[in-house]
Amino acid sequence: MNKITLGACLAAAFGHGACADAQTVAAPAAPAAHGLGAVLAKMPGLSITGYVASTYTHFDTTPALRAFDTSQNGFRLNQAALTAAYLPSSGVGAQVTAIAGSDAKILSQGETSPFNSTSGQFDLANAFVQYATGPVTMMAGKFSTLAGAEVTNPALDANISRSLLYSDMEPTTHTGLRVVYAVNPALILTAGVNNGWNFTSSPAGTSKTLELGASGAPSKMFSYSAAFYSGQSSLFGGSANGTLQLLDLVGTINATDALSFEGNLDILSKDDYLGSGTGKGKANGVALYANYKLTEQWMLSARGEYIDDKDGLITAIAGNKLKELTLTVNYMPVKSLKLAAEIRQDRSNHPYFLKNGVAVNNQTSLELQAVYSF
Repeated sequence: MNKITLGACLAAAFGHGACADAQTVAAPAAPAAHGLGAVLAKMPGLSITGYVASTYTHFDTTPALRAFDTSQNGFRLNQAALTAAYLPSSGVGAQVTAIAGSDAKILSQGETSPFNSTSGQFDLANAFVQYATGPVTMMAGKFSTLAGAEVTNPALDANISRSLLYSDMEPTTHTGLRVVYAVNPALILTAGVNNGWNFTSSPAGTSKTLELGASGAPSKMFSYSAAFYSGQSSLFGGSANGTLQLLDLVGTINATDALSFEGNLDILSKDDYLGSGTGKGKANGVALYANYKLTEQWMLSARGEYIDDKDGLITAIAGNKLKELTLTVNYMPVKSLKLAAEIRQDRSNHPYFLKNGVAVNNQTSLELQAVYSF
């Protein structure tokens, strides 16, 4: 007898029933698990997550200086993303994040040289393998930048639109090698070498880009990050192999459980910015953030920015000074769903924006967003 039948017979015997009757009610063996559930069961460290984000945007101008907001008036499926990650604290791991949608097209175009040489709405935002041993983690492939206070995933940002710093002064991804050394929670050091800003392969005639970083959380109240990038690049005009450098600093203060402040400073420079022998062009920018949780479901967010485009690296207008103010209301009826509404105004000390065919010095936008995470 198998164990199920024997158990049924014993139960029948104590219950004064026949063994034959017990055999007729014996439960069949459970079928073997298949599909994603079986994979996750065999690899408890493997996670499958994702999100879908869609927006409605309305501009009073032709959109300018924005990372993803390119529609003057309309709805967009910005991102549908899926991440598979197996990142154990010791040994070999990997992560892949695939994004589809209008944002993915823009990201993919920025990774090719020359720009706009692809039209597909698909991008691998991350695709790397890693090996961890003790406090050291080594990574190879494509991974997110160390720079900036904002990220590609809209579920993780408090504002709908991306900052001017994110859009116009910072990289988003790097393809190369990276080594991370966790001294302690207050100090994590990073060093790497990659193909430059966003590029999946180095543009012809340029050297690799050096990456250095430090980050940590000395206390529950304060965290920080610092990143430095330096390498030859065709970005920001001028010489195709002029050295491009960025120093990026971010600090976060959690004043209370409900109130937090964040600051992001960027110092950008490009050698031979108008061509060979023209010297170093510079641009500096700062973004300040404030987030206040009214309840577990409601949060108010504000962002203010100032960029001094001293030599026209960003706007091609030397001395152009840019400002923007963003106010956002976030509502989370459930933890997996974020609904947001935002109003924003960008200003320039030059007539940089185009409104009904006329150059003006400001643009105003209204955005609505829904993000579902799973």
